[in-house]
Amino acid sequence: HWPNMRSIILTLFALVAFAANSFLNRWALLDADTGPISFSVLRLFSGAVLLWLLVAARSSVWWPAFKPLSAISLFVYATSFSLAYVSLDVGFGALVLFGGVQITLFLLAVMWREEIDSFRILGATISFLGLCFLLMPSSIHNLNFYSVIFMLLAAMGWGLYTFKGHSSSDPLLETAQNFVWATPLALVVYAIMPDALDTKGAILAIVSGAVTSGIGYAVWYAVLPSFKSTTAAILQLSVPLIAAFLGYLFLAETLTWKLGFATGLVVLGAIVGLSYRRPKPFN
Repeated sequence: HWPNMRSIILTLFALVAFAANSFLNRWALLDADTGPISFSVLRLFSGAVLLWLLVAARSSVWWPAFKPLSAISLFVYATSFSLAYVSLDVGFGALVLFGGVQITLFLLAVMWREEIDSFRILGATISFLGLCFLLMPSSIHNLNFYSVIFMLLAAMGWGLYTFKGHSSSDPLLETAQNFVWATPLALVVYAIMPDALDTKGAILAIVSGAVTSGIGYAVWYAVLPSFKSTTAAILQLSVPLIAAFLGYLFLAETLTWKLGFATGLVVLGAIVGLSYRRPKPFN
């Protein structure tokens, strides 16, 4: 059935919120008055508080279950994500993240011996070529090698987190639990490598954690039943495009033909990979 107008509006909010995570992170780190570690700690903590309040209000669950692999993968994603945005443009970073997640999910499916059809193989290949094209050396992008590695590491963390979450019976509860347990892991890193946090960075980290992560995830899970699993996955393809536009609009970042072409390849690969797959329930 076709989703109603309320579901469409909420879906748009969730997708913009996901893209805003890239924008807020890059904006906070632009002037180097806020460091990536302190930003990720406050983002995770804010998300944990908001999500856990939502869960507790709904079900009176007060003690979060600990799932080590999910918590660690979320921690790796959030910390590496912030470290990458020390130097990467918003749209560029979001596309590296998205392309890396698609490839990670494909490789995990191969490792877990899932049934993989030819469309999924072709889709992963196209996305991989798009990512390679984006990362080719050129005069347009003076890339920071370490930032790209960190974003690919973030993609691996988020890909594993997503893969583990596919079988979840209560995604909002498990997301809240994982945010709660990922926070002390980030605090350990902060204790080893403390960095600065100014007022602007703190505000943006709280907005990123509580609003664009916490409320964004809650809204996304609320509207998911309105869509087929493949439709929901394809909708998320818009996130790098929204992120690039936010960077262009508010941070004066450049929209290049190279970024556009690479985005087209990565998105095409994801659409091909989602085509003709045996339908499965989306949890």
